[in-house]
Amino acid sequence: MSKILFICEGEKAEKKFCNLIIDKYFNVNGKEKEYVAFGTNIYGLYDELIKDYGLDVTTLITLKAKEKRDMYNYSKLLKGNFAETFLIFDFDPQSPQYSSHKIKKMIKYFDNETENGKLYINYPMLESFKHFKHLPDLYFNNYVVKLEDCINYKEYVSKISCINHFGLINEEQLKIIVAQNLKKYNIISNSDINDYNDYLANFSQLNLLNVQLESINNNNELYVLNSSVFWGIDYYGENLFNKYFEFNQLEVN
Repeated sequence: MSKILFICEGEKAEKKFCNLIIDKYFNVNGKEKEYVAFGTNIYGLYDELIKDYGLDVTTLITLKAKEKRDMYNYSKLLKGNFAETFLIFDFDPQSPQYSSHKIKKMIKYFDNETENGKLYINYPMLESFKHFKHLPDLYFNNYVVKLEDCINYKEYVSKISCINHFGLINEEQLKIIVAQNLKKYNIISNSDINDYNDYLANFSQLNLLNVQLESINNNNELYVLNSSVFWGIDYYGENLFNKYFEFNQLEVN
């Protein structure tokens, strides 16, 4: 049976996130999955791919695992048979390697899970998934983070979040989290997503990135938004959209 490969920036938080979003709530087809940490940020991945131009990302991380003598990941990557590849990374504007040019190139390149792979960027990082003081949070649409504050973002979110642990989130809470992130995308991108066809026509990782880059240029800040929570919609389509996006039943201003 073909498998799904998830390439994440790190091991701990990303693995917990994948277990929640992918396995706990969206795993309806029983397809086997593998999770592999690349071990550096999206800009480091860009540099590695440019250095070995023409090398696909799965081959790259397989070679890296071998170099690090990580036989556990090397063996499962070597077996291959991956039908789809998804990448989950942080925007990380505080990184010394940060480059709007690099991140835009990566978004454009990793735009299809059955070809090069599909990239999800979280703003400013994965912990934006927990940036809720309440569920629902009436002020979520207003949450931004200044670039100079991104370096301490994890610590800040851990102090204010009503979500103590990924594993404690139930299905109703997850629906609110995903819906609020999509509603926020609607607002900051001036879109109007009310059904699945609207989603297909109006949502894109590149559009979200351009909105964020404009906010950086104008205000030196990012909108807090987790785009990887949309993975289930992208993968399973309209049925899951209709299940998790009951907009009329979630009144959040």
